[in-house]
Formats: sequence, C-alpha cells, structure tokens
Amino acid sequence: MAAKSVGDRVFGKIFEEMEKASKNKQRTDVLNWDTSFDTIIKDLLLLHFSRTDKVVKKLFEPSIHGPLVSLTHKARLMYALGLIDKTTLDDLQNIHNIRNKFAHSIEPDFSSDEVLKLVQKLSTAKIKKKRATAKNSFRLYASVLHTCVESLKDALEQEKYRKAVLLSAKKEKESEKKIKRPKGMNR
Repeated sequence: MAAKSVGDRVFGKIFEEMEKASKNKQRTDVLNWDTSFDTIIKDLLLLHFSRTDKVVKKLFEPSIHGPLVSLTHKARLMYALGLIDKTTLDDLQNIHNIRNKFAHSIEPDFSSDEVLKLVQKLSTAKIKKKRATAKNSFRLYASVLHTCVESLKDALEQEKYRKAVLLSAKKEKESEKKIKRPKGMNR
C-alpha cells in the first residue's frame, strides 16, 4: 500500500478538525448568538433610519466593505444614536470578541485563559463581583446575553414609539395642508 501524500495528510487533518468543530455545541451557540445580535441590531438600525433604499442597505454589505458590516460597528452606531447605553455597547463588543475567539480557535472553550479574560470584562461579572472561572464563565456569558436581549427589546420599543410619533406628526401636517383654504376665500 502506498504511503499517503503530504497533501492527503494535510487535508485529512483539516477534515478531522472540521468534524470536531462541527460537534462543539458551545462554539455553535456562541456563533449563533453573535449572528442573532448582528441581525437584530441591523434591523433596529434600519428601523431607525429615515431611508432604507439601496444606498442605505449597502452600508451593511460585506462584499463592498460597507462601514456597518461588523457587529461592533453597528453597536457603536446604536450607542451614538442613543439606542443603547455604554454598558450594553461594551457587552456587545465583548460578546463579539468571544465569538471571534470561538470562530478562530481549533478547540474553543469557556475555560481557556483568553476567553476567561473576555468573560471577566462582561457587566455580569462586574456587577456580581465574580471572577470568571472555568465553572462559571458560561453562566456569566449566558447572563449577559439575556441582559443584552432585554436592552435590545427596550431599544425596539423606543424605536416603535419614535416611529409612531413621527408618523402621527406627518399625518397631522398632511391634514393641515388639506384644510388650508385657497387665497381669497373668506369664511
């Protein structure tokens, strides 16, 4: 039997690692949460913008390196617009950094030193005055996910209210225009 070529061994190793990665539930969960936050924040920004044409949608387009491609940039804009507070911004950025560790590591884990340092920066670790450990880091992470979801729900409610007020004001202006009488017409 012929020995495997270097290429066969390399590709064999790559497929082996890919198989391991696909079975890592924590990795899948972390990547899915980050993607969900990214989508929710994009939708909130589109709701906030007064225009939603192709020009605006290109802001989010990765193929043309739109300025709002990454979750971090979208979260910063949400903060600048007053839709989220600084704590939520910091948490979203740290969640995204944790996502990057999980996406770019062969065997990511909440007990790795790099991930523990990021979990320690989350507001839940600070508020509870807990040191992130291998045992509690996933719970601290999950807790901050819940906190961020609640903040984004609040931002959505705030945006719905703002849109309703704007729509009401627009309708009022339109009705005022209809009521105006032509020049020279007396009551």
